[in-house]
Amino acid sequence: MPDLENKGHRQRLRERFINGDTSSHSEAALLELLLTYAIPQKDVQPLAKRLLAEYGSLSSLLTASMERLCRSQEIKETSAVLLKLVDHIRKEFNSAEQIIQKGAEPPLQTTLFDSVSPAEIVPEKTVVKDISVEISGKEKSSTRRGTELFGKAVLKETIQILPKLPFTNSMKEITDFLNNNLPFNSEQTRTRRGRYVKFNMFADNASILPLIKLAHTFPESRELKDVCFYKFCKAQPLMLDFIEIIMLPRIGAGSINRDAISEYLRSRYPESKAINDATSAVCEALFGAEIASKKGNQIAFSLRAVPVASFVFVLHSEFPEPGMYDIEKLNTNRLIKAMLWNPEQLLSSLYEVRNQGLISKISEIDNIRQFTTKYTLAEVIEKLASKGEKV
Repeated sequence: MPDLENKGHRQRLRERFINGDTSSHSEAALLELLLTYAIPQKDVQPLAKRLLAEYGSLSSLLTASMERLCRSQEIKETSAVLLKLVDHIRKEFNSAEQIIQKGAEPPLQTTLFDSVSPAEIVPEKTVVKDISVEISGKEKSSTRRGTELFGKAVLKETIQILPKLPFTNSMKEITDFLNNNLPFNSEQTRTRRGRYVKFNMFADNASILPLIKLAHTFPESRELKDVCFYKFCKAQPLMLDFIEIIMLPRIGAGSINRDAISEYLRSRYPESKAINDATSAVCEALFGAEIASKKGNQIAFSLRAVPVASFVFVLHSEFPEPGMYDIEKLNTNRLIKAMLWNPEQLLSSLYEVRNQGLISKISEIDNIRQFTTKYTLAEVIEKLASKGEKV
């Protein structure tokens, strides 16, 4: 790309972000903008797309080690340092997970570069430096800074409330609705649980309206439950790790003992006093989204069918920019694997999506296996909704 054209493209990237353009909040657009500050006078859009294809998501890219980043094609130390700097800032100053404990609630999560307006912040008696919470005049030590433990899932209530939300991108409107309509008697509890819903479902501005639109089209359905579970796993890395490390290796057995959850969490966070709450929250997420079922002290699960609407939402969330992608990325994507969808059905589901005109084409020639998307997430969910496939 010539220097003048490159300079103009970079300026347009910044202007779209400053103006709050929805397209500027996709993972590809955010990464491209970020890379412009480390790599001068070069078109970094192809690199941003390659990195997202390699790592599966922006979050996975940011959490990768310096060594792995520097092994990636075209990533030098300067770019790797910038990515790790952003990851460090994100974890240290913008993570609700660092103060979750028994009796503590997470603050509203923001997107990578956004800030929270004062109207959105609910005052907390929390000292972040020492992570202590004042309860009834007494101080109790919370989980260590930087922990990934979560104390609530609220997925069942989330699935029930999403189809009732107004069509809006305004977090203020969403907050007001949740605070007034979540099924809890106490106003304080509604406010706290509402913040969990926002943390888990609405961190990505680009997916707010598509999620609400899908919820209205498929209220309290298998499709909506799957999408909510996907969003939850994306917001809670611990859930993703638990499925990958504990559940998937036991898929043949079809169940695990509830104690396996506690043992895993205790081995990972030996000093935490919130293991029981976190264990209950993991179960709450699995049962609330009906990913697994309870049988006594056993948690039963198996590989599941792939609902087309759920697959479309996840596909266009994980591959947000219209373009050509390697089919193998579907099989290796951690979030797609966490859905417990039958991997043997992914390709046939992809063809079904193609047959419905929601992606452009699928190419399987010799060793080349690719699919091509043509819509953004917002556009493809609008297409689904226009089909009138309401439950």
